[in-house]
Amino acid sequence: MASNFPPTSSGAPPKKQRSVPTLEEKLDVLDLLKGGTSVDSVARKYGRNESSIHAIKIREREIREAVASSAPRTAKVTSQVHDKALVKTEKALNLWLEDMNRKRVPINGTMLQEKALSIYAMFKPPTEEGQPSDKKEFKASQGWLNSFRNRFNLKSVQTTGEVASANEEAAKAYPEQLKEIIEERGYLPEQVFNADETVLFWKKMPTRTYILKSEQQAPGFKAAKDRVTVSLCGSAAGHLIKPGLPYRSANPHALKGKNKNLLPVFWQSNKKAWVTAATFLDWFHKCFILEVKQYLEEKGLDFKVLLLVDNAPGVISCFKATYTRLTFSRILTAMDADPNVNVMECWKSFNIADCITYIKQAMDAIKPETVNACWRNLWKDCVNDFKGFPAIDKEVECIVQVARQVGGDGFVDILEEEIEELIEGHRETLTNEESSRENSDSCQSPCFSRKNNQQQLLELNQSQPLHL
Repeated sequence: MASNFPPTSSGAPPKKQRSVPTLEEKLDVLDLLKGGTSVDSVARKYGRNESSIHAIKIREREIREAVASSAPRTAKVTSQVHDKALVKTEKALNLWLEDMNRKRVPINGTMLQEKALSIYAMFKPPTEEGQPSDKKEFKASQGWLNSFRNRFNLKSVQTTGEVASANEEAAKAYPEQLKEIIEERGYLPEQVFNADETVLFWKKMPTRTYILKSEQQAPGFKAAKDRVTVSLCGSAAGHLIKPGLPYRSANPHALKGKNKNLLPVFWQSNKKAWVTAATFLDWFHKCFILEVKQYLEEKGLDFKVLLLVDNAPGVISCFKATYTRLTFSRILTAMDADPNVNVMECWKSFNIADCITYIKQAMDAIKPETVNACWRNLWKDCVNDFKGFPAIDKEVECIVQVARQVGGDGFVDILEEEIEELIEGHRETLTNEESSRENSDSCQSPCFSRKNNQQQLLELNQSQPLHL
């Protein structure tokens, strides 16, 4: 009988690639078996041997524990880790890694090992003085790193530094490649958009103010760590789209009874207040496309759009500086209106509805020329007489003046450097403690992910269907 496989140089058929089922598939198999489906029926359904299905059944407890312990369902290895401190460490480490990916910070194997040791030291139970430890010391070895990558299916974690130089080379070549695309397809500045996301700790204050000091001293009172993610998007001509705003609650008390469709932001909910693939696509289809169509119709232009994802630092800095100034002005205005109101009361009453109001005002304060200037590194030919971002410096000066009028510990002698640090502080990453407190069960892959330090491109026009 003729072989179904093409002959190799040795005359033997090539080996069939072994397909390892994911945790999600294993869980489905277990659920079917638990529901009464026979082993042979499950084997036929998934195209596997009955012995493989029996093996999954035997390891049911281990598999279900792996899923319950927040291992991603795309993971293919369910190795058990018996050190409870290490289990907690790996959960926190995976969350920290997702945070780094969301912020587009490149991570290699060495960095992962160092971070793992740092987190483990926090979870490791103390050894009583004079008593030897009965556990082998965790060293974050290369073997552990390989196992961790397999358990959490971390295909993208680099173990060498070679990718960094390649990314830099790709980034240098990107503007010229973008220019070729724009010129070849005839895009106008009004038709080219750039979207980026930024974290906003919407109640944060400088570290020396007694507001933050009081917050740190009050157990469970951590409102200044409450964050939203603001998705900003503007055209090369300077037009801004309604920002997306994922928040941890779908219907917070401050917005109950309000029509979310009438808000000046595109309201979304996500337990981590992050932009995920789902929230991005929701904003893209229900907000971006509709607003851009209307904008281009008003301009008398065809609906032909190029959307770049990433890289709008100028707009983000201007937005955060203006937002910060508005929050300081709110405190001063409230105290002027009622002499019996103190700074802490003003700060505690600040809610997500106020935050949205100030996001809108901060967006309105960004001038088209500022948005246009942000394209100087990507498409310098469209930038009109770039003169820097003086608005940021003016906002910082204004914030200092307002803070000194507010008065009190940490306000009366506040410095411009502290305000600049506060504005930059919105970009801070999760600490070990914050990583350990987050519930990694609800983690989703971030949408804004760079490849070779380049922006993702989405092209739309009237004659072609949209595929993402």
